[in-house]
Amino acid sequence: MSEPSIIDIDVAIVGAGPSGLSAAIELSKLGQKNVVVFDREAEAGGVPRHCGHTGFGIAEFYRPMTGPDYATKLVETAHRHGVTLMPRFTLLKIEEDVLTFSTPEGIKHYRAQRTLLALGARETPRSSRLVSGIRSPDIITTGALQRFVYLHERAPFKKAVVIGSEAVSFSALMTCRHAGIEVAAMIEEADRIQMFKPLKPAAETFLKVPIHTSVEHIVIEGEGKNISGVTIRKNGTETFIECDGVIFSGAFTPEGSILQTDVPDFNLRNHSSNVTQNYQTTNPNIFVAGNALRGALTAFKCYFEGRDAARAIHTSLQTPKPLRTVPIEADEAIAWQTPSLIDLDAKHPRLTTLRFHQSTRGTLLTLLNGREVMRTRIDAVPFLNVTLPWFDQEVKEGDRVELVYQEE
Repeated sequence: MSEPSIIDIDVAIVGAGPSGLSAAIELSKLGQKNVVVFDREAEAGGVPRHCGHTGFGIAEFYRPMTGPDYATKLVETAHRHGVTLMPRFTLLKIEEDVLTFSTPEGIKHYRAQRTLLALGARETPRSSRLVSGIRSPDIITTGALQRFVYLHERAPFKKAVVIGSEAVSFSALMTCRHAGIEVAAMIEEADRIQMFKPLKPAAETFLKVPIHTSVEHIVIEGEGKNISGVTIRKNGTETFIECDGVIFSGAFTPEGSILQTDVPDFNLRNHSSNVTQNYQTTNPNIFVAGNALRGALTAFKCYFEGRDAARAIHTSLQTPKPLRTVPIEADEAIAWQTPSLIDLDAKHPRLTTLRFHQSTRGTLLTLLNGREVMRTRIDAVPFLNVTLPWFDQEVKEGDRVELVYQEE
């Protein structure tokens, strides 16, 4: 059997959302000509393509834009800089420096000097949340809702219940309002919404959406595939909420299947790969940036993270070197942190960014070989990142760096 033909390129970027496209644009500006962006979707632009609300583009393009306009601007800018975009390319595996894709024309192989995985994140669906009840095609995520409404201009149902209370959950409320879908309730299992507290009375007052927190149990009721409503239990009391559709929102997880199988040093705690301050994995040819690192952040943060990763990729191509790292060991209270590795031959991180699993009030200790080098007061909620200045200490090979949380 003949060996498969392999196409050689300089940089492969997998994912055509804000982080992937901004990285490609920046690499082109830096003089890298053979940059190819692959994406499994038919169109580039990522999640903003079906976010019909405004609020995009202010930091990047200095004006407010809707999600589709923002995605179009990114794609147009990439084309203007000579970036090659390859839609409908699904990454199957990475073996050393060869990427294998499934495409409409069959299996194709590319050999890249550097690869940036900007795979994005996905909402956790009903199947992973242990919510019982009937199965129905009218049980969807916010992303699916937005595709129905903004891409296909149709409402999948008339009356919905939203499960979750993160930022994307409130985006689901606005999408439903845009489509003429009544929202019967928002349901949250935690004792408070996973956004700023004032949003609860605001939604209840202006959008007329009741918000139930501290919900102990959820059952989707109905017959066959037709939803009749949702039963919730709170404080031992059951309440039936009539609806014909259910939207599961938030609880974002990185698209980590390729990271887990084909990228070394997978971090099971945050379902992503450990990276240095330059977004480099322990395979020095593979970088990870954007929401593939931790779940959902806003588009502009992914945009600038992709740009920074591109600069690191360009530097690594200009001056390749062995990679020497020291891991940052994180307390179990921390959901994720970036960086999670320290590249000993690169500039120290300016900042450490992390997020906690739940509302947190206490002290975070940074330890170097068991010695406290920084103490930070923490008063955080799960949906917000905590950004710490990097401690002013040199780290050497064999050192141990720990982040230890002490609750009040």
